[in-house]
Amino acid sequence: MIVPGSGSGPLAPGAGQLLEEAADMLGLKAGQVEGVLQEAGITLRSPAPADRRLLLLRQRMSGIKHSGEDFAFDQNFGPGVWAIAHHANSAGKTSLLECLVWPLRGAPRDLPPDVRSWLRTLTVDVMVAGRPTRIALEFTPAARPAAVCRIWAAGSERELWDAADEELRLVAEASGLEDTSRVISGYLMDALRMEHTSLWQGKGGADGEGAAQVHGWASYFGACYLNPGGDEILLGDVSAVGLPGRLLELFVDVPYSTALTQLSVAGKRETKLVRQQDRRAQDDATARKTEREAWRRELDGLGKSIAALRADQERNVTPLLAAVDRAGAHLRERMEQMEGLEQALGELTAARIRTQQAVMDAQETWQARRVLGRLNPVCCPRCEEPLEAERRVQERESAACAVCTRTLPEVDAETAEAALEQLRAEVSAAEAAEENARHQRDAVKVEVEQAKAAQQKAHADLQGVLAVSGAHQRLRELELRAAVLQGQLAATGLPSGGGRTVGPEPNAVLTTTHTVVHGYVDTAAKRLFPAMDAQIVEVAARFGVQNLDSVRLNRAGQVNAVKAGVATAFKRLSRGDRLRMRIATVIALLRVGAARGVATHPGLLLIDSVAAEEVTEVPARTLIAELMALSEELPGLQVVLTTAQPELVQGLLPPERIITSNGEHLF
Repeated sequence: MIVPGSGSGPLAPGAGQLLEEAADMLGLKAGQVEGVLQEAGITLRSPAPADRRLLLLRQRMSGIKHSGEDFAFDQNFGPGVWAIAHHANSAGKTSLLECLVWPLRGAPRDLPPDVRSWLRTLTVDVMVAGRPTRIALEFTPAARPAAVCRIWAAGSERELWDAADEELRLVAEASGLEDTSRVISGYLMDALRMEHTSLWQGKGGADGEGAAQVHGWASYFGACYLNPGGDEILLGDVSAVGLPGRLLELFVDVPYSTALTQLSVAGKRETKLVRQQDRRAQDDATARKTEREAWRRELDGLGKSIAALRADQERNVTPLLAAVDRAGAHLRERMEQMEGLEQALGELTAARIRTQQAVMDAQETWQARRVLGRLNPVCCPRCEEPLEAERRVQERESAACAVCTRTLPEVDAETAEAALEQLRAEVSAAEAAEENARHQRDAVKVEVEQAKAAQQKAHADLQGVLAVSGAHQRLRELELRAAVLQGQLAATGLPSGGGRTVGPEPNAVLTTTHTVVHGYVDTAAKRLFPAMDAQIVEVAARFGVQNLDSVRLNRAGQVNAVKAGVATAFKRLSRGDRLRMRIATVIALLRVGAARGVATHPGLLLIDSVAAEEVTEVPARTLIAELMALSEELPGLQVVLTTAQPELVQGLLPPERIITSNGEHLF
């Protein structure tokens, strides 16, 4: 069959030409561009036909059910349509299909946990790109690890059929479920010449600024094990932006489509890296500015301290010593003067008190004896014995002489008054003399305080200069710290970006190469996708999709259908039509590949519950009948489907291709 629009010429040039084009645009050499790509983990490979056929030959498994009942299952397969059919809902149809999926995918998609626990051995014989291969799993629940996987290779299909495991060539081995998935995925991708796909997630990564999400064989297998009708994703069972389109490009074999996604991811990663570097540089510059300002302030303070210490070292101590001596002598003089004045003041105060007492004594009587008592004898003039206090009292009270005890003569009043006036004059003179002495004492006291302050200042100045002799270490420490700060200021004053490596700028190389590759990928897609569109319309109509006028696939993996003149998005189609469109898309991939002489899709289709979305028997039988007709047209097509309505396949499929059981369960 000739596929319209598929063409027969090459869809893209060799890798060398792409490198030369990118290098010319950048003004570089092709080797420089290639070097940058290799550093990013990208290798451009010239397009070459890939054989990605998978042909299921045989399935075997054994185990022990929860009831303790042993079971064993052995089924041969071949090209064409095969049906796992049983009317009961829990007969094991999906489990049997999942047991096919496990060795082929690396892990089951929806195998019930109880069935998992029953399994002891699970083996699938399959042709992988024409290589006879056996994938064998062994399960030992009590052991660690609980699962062991071995992949064997045979020289021919006959040898694979007849030989025991140990007679084949062991090509890979794994222990544990995760390692099993990894080994199966790696083996099949290598055998089918496939590479991992990286898709950029804008908000992925630990920092939320984007990261690459890597997809491998488990994601690719979604183009073989189709989603149920209710799912809104065209191809693949992993919800990732861009993955359905990536599967379309991969399995229709658009040249350089894998390299294009790698370039896209590498470019976005480099852009993110540059953005983060710029942000860190800005943050560093801000922090550096703050640090530099603090360093400058500290350096200014150190400069002042160093200058002060150096100035102190240069001062002459002799004048300070003389100043201390002068201040001490002046202080001593003032203190001696103050002591003399304090003593004189004390004597004057005592004299004033005595004079005031005499006035008081004279005023006690107007008798002349009291006036004459100013003589105030203290002892007998003859024997010089002290006069007793009682005689003095008697003299004042009875005018009896304290010496001879005879009555004193009368004294004239004028004479007494004159004597009192003289005593008062003496008191005034004593008070004036005391006040004058006090003023002199207070003035000298102020001078003493001033002399003390001057003496203390002179002493402090002297001590400050004398202390400089022990401050050499402090001065050295300040000078070293100042040198460190000057070095830091000099080292951090370089302009940003001064240390960039000379050479091709990675982001520019990645962007330019992406532009070149994108042009060829887009050109190839424009030649292949219209051919697929036409095939999908023709096959979907055969499957029973009503009123389908046209279909347009885009590279994002979206199907834009027009039904009865109305544009209808894929998710707006009925559940049954979605399943038919998925199957039609895979058939279109196979047809376009066959027209180009390449087998880019594995050619294996696994469909669970093929009639679950149908309300009548006719559409389901039509779909199965068309699948059988297409398997005759495309010899590499192999379909394994399940149904709970055995009558759908009875009369359509040969009995040997209907896997069923008369019992309650299939195994």
